[in-house]
Amino acid sequence: MADPDKPRAAFAPWDRRELPGLFGVEESAKRIGHYKWIEMRLFEVLGGWVATVPELDVKLRLGTHCYHHAWHAELWHKRLPELREMNPDRLTVPPNDELVAFVDAMSEPEAPGETIEKLVGVYRVLIPAKIAAYTFHLNNTSTITDAPTIRSLRFILQDEFEDWRDGEMLLQSLIETPAEVERAAAHQARLQTLLLSAGGIAGPGSIGSVESTEEVTS
Repeated sequence: MADPDKPRAAFAPWDRRELPGLFGVEESAKRIGHYKWIEMRLFEVLGGWVATVPELDVKLRLGTHCYHHAWHAELWHKRLPELREMNPDRLTVPPNDELVAFVDAMSEPEAPGETIEKLVGVYRVLIPAKIAAYTFHLNNTSTITDAPTIRSLRFILQDEFEDWRDGEMLLQSLIETPAEVERAAAHQARLQTLLLSAGGIAGPGSIGSVESTEEVTS
């Protein structure tokens, strides 16, 4: 017979979830504010390019993708009041000036003949960085205390993977000569260096660090 005085376990025997995650409330709110900022900026950049790219298939994909990022920003906006009792707009900021410089450089190509550079910046640099940061967050937050964030991350990651695939297919259809391969590679290297200086879309620690990894695995 069970001891009536023994405290009942917090979770059922088959439930192996852990209560604490890597992120506290303040850290989650800060990261989500950065996520919202980059999603809003990407929405603006892609929306602006829709009017300038001459390739109809690219124009149509950018038009679809820009609204994915608008929805992602809305999802993050809705999470902020639940995490911190403050104006969400105060948290909607870039993590540092270096990320602003990266986004400015990514959005520089404006000429009709610079579609390759446009797509490289988004689909070979920024979106892979977003996938990495969002996956790190998903894998290191609590399934108990942060379930709404996990749900948002899963929805967003599905879009990100599908958009990355579309963008890469467009790029491969546009890059037809060795000179264009070099153009794409040079632009990617420049932007990747800027993003490295920023530390990722949420700043240093976007996909963890030695210290955070040790904390998770200890």
